[in-house]
Amino acid sequence: MLKTFVADSDLAGSITVKEYEGRYFPASIPDIPSQWKHMQSFDADDNDVIICSYPKSGFHWIWEVVTMLINNTSDISKEIPAKYILEFGAVRKMQQSPPPRVLGSHLYYEQLPVSIRQKKCKLINVIRDPRAVAISSFHFFNKLKETKWKGTWSGYLNLFLDGKVLFNDWFQHTQLWERVRQNNPDNPIHILSYEDAKKNPFYEFKRLARFLQLDVKESMIMTIAENTKFSEIKTSKEVAIGLRLGNAFAGNKYPLYRKGTEDDWKSYFTLQQNAEFEQIYKERMQYNKLQLKSIVNPGSLDTGCVETTRYESKL
Repeated sequence: MLKTFVADSDLAGSITVKEYEGRYFPASIPDIPSQWKHMQSFDADDNDVIICSYPKSGFHWIWEVVTMLINNTSDISKEIPAKYILEFGAVRKMQQSPPPRVLGSHLYYEQLPVSIRQKKCKLINVIRDPRAVAISSFHFFNKLKETKWKGTWSGYLNLFLDGKVLFNDWFQHTQLWERVRQNNPDNPIHILSYEDAKKNPFYEFKRLARFLQLDVKESMIMTIAENTKFSEIKTSKEVAIGLRLGNAFAGNKYPLYRKGTEDDWKSYFTLQQNAEFEQIYKERMQYNKLQLKSIVNPGSLDTGCVETTRYESKL
């Protein structure tokens, strides 16, 4: 069922999504009930790895890294990570592929195929500063033809905070995954911070290899860290992705690789928006064991935000 959300009060903006099982998907995805049924029938292997994240949190980047570690290579894959996302039809393609398979999902744990949970496949939970997620998704959905965001940054932020965007509420998504980690100690789940991986990729990728129980030399991990820098992946993937996935986006170009930085949000959030966002985060996430230091303890009164942007804060 299609739904259109409109930003409150005088904020300009609306977004159209397709709702199924309480989740908001891109309006362009065909026959979600059928895809959902196929997804639930997926027969996972014990060695499969599933990268679980809220959209725009770094799935494509970490998929490349994990694929390299598993294959013990520093070569960037010729594949497009998006086709390995379970709820986007990956099951049809992956069922006959030999394990270990590196898959992805933006769903909650309880919505993953039963076999993944029963076999306790290794899960990688990628978490990114929600301010960066909001900015990245704002630009991405500006380009998506059928779900296309029509409005201002302030209007989008308003809906983002209300969870009226694709894949619902970031706060709830993050809280539910923390609960999963607490309630399923026998299911191997690795937490990966996008920001930490950007700052020290060698250390974080070494931790990943250890979690995946892979014997990868440090020299290989160092090369993987170098070869998966944003500029390298963007150059390698841009042409293939544009040709194969461009039709769904404005200008017929898949807008996946934009900047890949940790603090681009500072160019968009006003000081007022940032202060209000931080307050909302602290209120809603106060009982979470895992806290984002960039929000709860930035270490400086200078947030790096601009005083104003082209859209004044209305939050």
